[in-house]
Amino acid sequence: MDLLKEEQKVTLFFQKDTVMVEMSCSIEKVYDDRLELNLPKYFMRYIEFLQVGKRLTAKAFSKLGTIDFNTVIISSPLEETFMVELDYNSVKLTPGTELPVISAVEPIEIFQGSETLYYKTFEISTDYVKFYSDKKLEIESLIKGTIKLPKDYGTIKFEAIITEIDEIYENEYTALYSMMTETDRQNLLYYMYMYTKDSD
Repeated sequence: MDLLKEEQKVTLFFQKDTVMVEMSCSIEKVYDDRLELNLPKYFMRYIEFLQVGKRLTAKAFSKLGTIDFNTVIISSPLEETFMVELDYNSVKLTPGTELPVISAVEPIEIFQGSETLYYKTFEISTDYVKFYSDKKLEIESLIKGTIKLPKDYGTIKFEAIITEIDEIYENEYTALYSMMTETDRQNLLYYMYMYTKDSD
């Protein structure tokens, strides 16, 4: 799973009586559909919750935010390695407290009436996009468009309000998203995460 990497911090969650237990660990190795985890030394006190077949919720941490997912234990910590299988359908990215932003140049299409304008982004976030346009756009005007992401990240459809025109470079615009599906927002965040990871 390319969202996760070796030595990344992960927290496992499980219920013990009326208390939600959080156990911090790290990723030893990443496989296509499973993770090998390093557990803390005190894991034996919770061994009943770490048996094969038990389901755990997990949270991994990255620069852009958190990655939440469900797992099933497929190898007990009493064996040679502790392994969990990933449930890809449960993966959810959540931005951190700082707004994730990347300086990425990607194709952006702006639809105005029957006209389609083809430009490039120079900054992308989950709340706004900055792009170049040789056609004058008005502050507070509503635009509809798409950002074409590379590889398998898809095309992000959005509606946005033009909120800023650069004072020096008048062809640089900032548009604040007013409408985007949650699926597109997740795909955008995933692309941003991978872009940041590849540039490390």
